[in-house]
Amino acid sequence: MTEKMQDDVLENYVKAGKIASQVREEARSFVKPGMTLLSIAERIESRIKELGGEIAFPVNLSINDLAAHYTPYRNDTLVLGEDVIKIDIGVHVDGYVADTAMTLSFNEEEKEKCDNLIKASKEALENAIEKVKPGALLSDISSAIEETIKSHGFNPVSNLTGHGIDRFNLHDQPQVPNVKFKSDYRLPEDKVIAIEPFATTGVGRIKETEPTLIYMMLREGNARNTDGRVILKHASEFGGLPFAERWLPIESRVKIKIAMRELVSRGLIYEYPPLKEISSGLVSQAEHTIIVREEPIVTTK
Repeated sequence: MTEKMQDDVLENYVKAGKIASQVREEARSFVKPGMTLLSIAERIESRIKELGGEIAFPVNLSINDLAAHYTPYRNDTLVLGEDVIKIDIGVHVDGYVADTAMTLSFNEEEKEKCDNLIKASKEALENAIEKVKPGALLSDISSAIEETIKSHGFNPVSNLTGHGIDRFNLHDQPQVPNVKFKSDYRLPEDKVIAIEPFATTGVGRIKETEPTLIYMMLREGNARNTDGRVILKHASEFGGLPFAERWLPIESRVKIKIAMRELVSRGLIYEYPPLKEISSGLVSQAEHTIIVREEPIVTTK
């Protein structure tokens, strides 16, 4: 069982959630086709800091069949078009994280299908949250997600999950699957979880693709490569939370890739490659962070 959450910890989780939800809703109003993904990311991340939060992970801006983990690189010229875009935002206050996501569609050619796809993941999230309380079976939450998404005629992404959250730990236990599974795990009071249903027009599985643009420091160590030493010094500032390639003080992407190869192979840095639906299906995502109580506290509502 988790220990009783202290008032100051609760306050930090709630503050992070309020900032994350405000930034998410602001993004809903300003994100439009014709904008570069880089300009969207920079505006979102700057706004988090303006509101008194810290960035818990690089904003994910994943388009169409990319489900997660795309963030722009330095000088990225990719422009948002008539696309389906997932906007996944992380905020922390003193290491206490709020994780939230939404999906927007600018696809006029398949407007009804895309709108329904977004609705499927949103309703799955709502139905899952209704199951959250101390002692609730995790398997009941996952069943609610799968059943809701399939009721709309889509598939849940079976190899993506929600996750527990702890201080400076974005992916704590338990995992929260988006498909039915057998488990006797029950949610303890005051556990913090992020529930994030992914719905797709495809078969419902993702695979890793290129280019990797998000990383996380696993442990301290030394690097032979000069740029690797710069990366490790910079990475240590994030407290074990993920960081973006574009945040590194090295201009050359080639030099970063060479240095990262050594750091990853030595187990010092972890990579988050973009995740693509294997049948090129469109993907939608919805996500909230919840503190498990009899009346669950949805920090990012």
